[in-house]
Formats: sequence, structure tokens, C-alpha cells
Amino acid sequence: MRRLILLFAVLLGCPSTEPDPEPTPADLCADSPAAGDLRVLATGFSGGTEGITFSPDGRLFVTSGDLPVEEVLPDGSHRTIAEVPRGVGLAWWGDKLAVAAFDSGLGDDIGGVWLVDVDAEQSELFVTGIQDANFAAVTPWGTLLVSDDTGTEDIFEVTDDGDVSVWLSGIPSPNGMGFSADGAWLYVVTTFGAPAPAWRVPISGGTAGTPEAMVEWGPGVAPDGLAVGASGNVFVAQNVAGRIDRVVPGSAAEATWDTLGDGTAWAASNAFGVGAGWDPCSMYITSLFGEEVYVMGVGEAGGTLWR
Repeated sequence: MRRLILLFAVLLGCPSTEPDPEPTPADLCADSPAAGDLRVLATGFSGGTEGITFSPDGRLFVTSGDLPVEEVLPDGSHRTIAEVPRGVGLAWWGDKLAVAAFDSGLGDDIGGVWLVDVDAEQSELFVTGIQDANFAAVTPWGTLLVSDDTGTEDIFEVTDDGDVSVWLSGIPSPNGMGFSADGAWLYVVTTFGAPAPAWRVPISGGTAGTPEAMVEWGPGVAPDGLAVGASGNVFVAQNVAGRIDRVVPGSAAEATWDTLGDGTAWAASNAFGVGAGWDPCSMYITSLFGEEVYVMGVGEAGGTLWR
């Protein structure tokens, strides 16, 4: 009977009840800006912006200055939703916004992770013991990795029970992090180094193997944030250079990099658009010492992002 109904629909010019096909990756980016195209999404952040992430339901959050965690809307407006002392990196973890906050030897023992309930607009200190906590990334196995780029220079693992341990040592000044789609590799950049490499770390059973340098940059670049695309390419926010570089991962002999686009002054962190009102094939970029949050076309959608 259903086949007859569809036949009559075709003959009579009636709309079919069949659902539209799922968009292909090419369709997803068809109306997006070209790769490297740049515009300002929001401005007026007097303390600059650093961490950036989207919630699963498509809300965009950034850290700004010494205290505010702000929500940015698609029209460029923004408002403070919570305060976290010296908040830096952001990641959506479970049902909360995780904020990495640094101590820098100031003695107030806040270096660690805060959790923000974005609906209640409340923040609480969750764990300490990570002196210069910087970037945060949720693992495929459900914990949180936090890099310390200038204190211990370790990558820490935080469980939802509040246990903190060193997950990896050996990468100088680790900062931005992101996982391959299969969870077999963690990509990490070194910020304060000359040269400053992008690394890949093999993972087995949630345990880190030996880091391997893929590509490297010289002085005056300062790799900072990192996001992984659907193709597996790694997109690096180059802070001092003010640009976004694209790395094709692999061994030192195989990996390559090029510049996707520039004009992103003091680029600190970057995230692909998620949810209604945001472009899934564009990257949203913070500015450490600027007043702007930028949007740059990428030409592909974001990769797997664990929550």
C-alpha cells in the first residue's frame, strides 16, 4: 500500500512523505564562507578573550579578563554568566562547563578546574593542584585533560570524582589539545619554545605513549589553541603570529602544515561552530589581548568532540 501511495504522489505531483536525505559533508559546507575568509563576530571584551567552547545545544562561551565567563550570541552580543578567577581554557564536560584556572605562584591555590552551571549561572571550584592550568579537553573515556604550559609543564587528568594525576610528562609547555576521531591519538602544541612543535601522542586504554613531534614553528609564532576537523586535519591558533595554521597529521616525515588564514590578532583558542545559529564549517577564535571574537571559514566541519 505504501508503494502505491508514493506512486500516486509522483503521478499527481504531491509531495512525498519520504524524509529528506541526510546532508553530505559537501552539502554541510555549501553555504559557508570560503576557507580563510575572516570577520569579527563580537567585540567589546576589554580584558581580551582566551578559552572558547560550545555546549552540545549550541551555546557559545568564552573566558574574558581575570573573572568573567561570557556567553556570546550569534548576533555578536555577549553577557557575563559567571565569574572564575583567572579562568583560561574551556571544555563542556558532562552537564557543566569546565574552566581551567591558573595560579601562577600567587599563593591562593586556585590553579585547577572550576565547574560552571550555565543555567543557574553559578561557579564552584572543583579541583586544585594544577599550578598553571591552561587548556582543557574531554577524553574519549570521559575524564578531563588539563595542560599546564608554564608551571609543571605536565598534562593532568581529572576524573569526575575529583581525582587529579599527571597523565603525561615530556612535552615542553603543553597547551592546546585535541583527539583524532578514533581516539587513538592526542594532538598537542608547545607554546613557549623555539622551535615550538605540534605533537601526536599515541593512546592505548586511556594511557599515553611516547610523544612524537610532527611539525614545528620557529620564534614569533607561539602555538596556543587547537581544534580537529572532520578530515582529521589539526587547526592551530598561532597567538603571536595572529593566524590559523592547518596541520596534516603524521610522522615527522609525513606531516605538513600551511596557513589557512591570518588577521586573527593574538589568536588564543579556536572551536568549530555547533548548533543552530552557528556555522559548522567555520571556526570561532578568541583574541588574548584584543577586544574581538573572530569567525573564519574552514571549508570542513569539526571533528569528533567528546563531552
